[in-house]
Amino acid sequence: QEKSLTFSDSDKANQSIAPDGTVYPIPTISTQQTQFDTLVQEVEKQRAQGCQIVVVQGLGFVGSAVAAVIAAARNASGNPLYFVLGLDLPSPSGYWKVAKINDGVVPIVSPDLELPKLIHDAVCTTKNLCATVCEAACALADVIVVDIHLDVLDRLADNATDIELNLESFSAAMHTVGRHMRPDTLVLIETTVPAGTSEQLVAPILRAERKQRDIDAPLLLAHAYERVMPGPNYIHSIRHFWRTFSGIDAASTAKARDFLTSFIETEHYPLWELEDTNSSELAKLMENSYRAANIAFIHEWTLLAENMGINLFAVVDSIRVRKGSHDNMRFPGFGVGGYCLTKDSLLAQWSAMNWASEEVHLDMTLAALKINHQMPLHTLDLLKQMIEGGLEGKTIAVCGVAYLPEVADTRNSPTELLVDELHKAGATVIVHDSYVPTWVERPDIPITQALTDCLEADGIVLAVPHRDYRDLLLTMISETLSASSKVIVDAQNVISDEKAQMLHNAGCRLLGVGKGHWKKRNYQCPQ
Repeated sequence: QEKSLTFSDSDKANQSIAPDGTVYPIPTISTQQTQFDTLVQEVEKQRAQGCQIVVVQGLGFVGSAVAAVIAAARNASGNPLYFVLGLDLPSPSGYWKVAKINDGVVPIVSPDLELPKLIHDAVCTTKNLCATVCEAACALADVIVVDIHLDVLDRLADNATDIELNLESFSAAMHTVGRHMRPDTLVLIETTVPAGTSEQLVAPILRAERKQRDIDAPLLLAHAYERVMPGPNYIHSIRHFWRTFSGIDAASTAKARDFLTSFIETEHYPLWELEDTNSSELAKLMENSYRAANIAFIHEWTLLAENMGINLFAVVDSIRVRKGSHDNMRFPGFGVGGYCLTKDSLLAQWSAMNWASEEVHLDMTLAALKINHQMPLHTLDLLKQMIEGGLEGKTIAVCGVAYLPEVADTRNSPTELLVDELHKAGATVIVHDSYVPTWVERPDIPITQALTDCLEADGIVLAVPHRDYRDLLLTMISETLSASSKVIVDAQNVISDEKAQMLHNAGCRLLGVGKGHWKKRNYQCPQ
């Protein structure tokens, strides 16, 4: 086994700032070495107690939760099955996650109270979870779970040939794994990747690195895509949900099955084994593209329903009674955000252009992406219909930056396009989100967490259905809005018809995405 250690150079930046503002000094190379020596001793102790060692590479929204669930796995005697090492980079964007976990704190804001409990218990009580920036930790693992980013450089690429991926950082991470992994380590790819990645990119890199180390043992490599939902059912979506997987050969598949079964409740959520990793990788891309296409489909009907004065939410509810064929029809909304639905169709098209035997164009799939990206502009149009004299010089409060309710995930938030367009129109924008203290992707835009800051605006857009907007904001609006501040656009079905009537009676003017019946009732006009 390789004894020499390689540590990343952290001299370029020596601080990592968490979204909550906590500043963590990034450890020096010598400190990393000392920490790794201590880690080796702890691993030996854990092995002696019967634990296998699992490294989770990447501590983002998926990796940190997956690490917590694996650390919570128990054997028949109630003892931990695994000692889990979370691995991330000694960089400004990576180290704070490591520091948070080692403090026993989940690095992700989530309404699921089980997640922080699992992290705290594993770090502070059973002590079978810790995090590190030492890439040589891969040399200690029986299983390496890969949960790092593989992103598209331009999610708005106009043509299939324009799609570019950030393969360099993903490939570098695979080289890291190959440089350190033990001969019999299972590498399990959970990252969403182009179909063909395990066979055509990951396996060649790992084999090349292992060959340089004179390792001739068969490579154990599998792909198992996650369906993690960072909301109130965060942990449930990992532990109590179906998984699709496959290995590059029978031995890889068998080892992956055993590992996944150890922390997923497979009695009620059995694993779905596909023929090869290409199929598993394609399945994830198709699954998310199907959802994105459904959302784009409903947007066209949203425009029609509003034009005809129809409540599309009621229409969709009436259709959803057809269980098994129509009960997954989407509702109207503000737009599509997050890491997956905004890019996975592009990964599929990239696969077709680069790794498929024939060139295939996913025209309908890519058109849906573009429709979804432009969706927030419809909310802007509704706002313009009610703001007299145009947006220039007006103050608009946008309520919600996260792309899901009750979470702090702002990646590719559709709010970004709306805010940009409001600024272009000359408006002053107040951005509110109770769960997001700092907009990581747009640090130039301040976020207020005081609802009262929104009440003096000329217009309010409800962009995310956070619970506090339902429970508090509407009452505050009806009671305290000034006469010049009574324009509201409900982009996410936050306001019920009953409350809409009350607000209109109080002098508010309202429109809503998919709520053509509000227009028919003249809610957009003064009472």
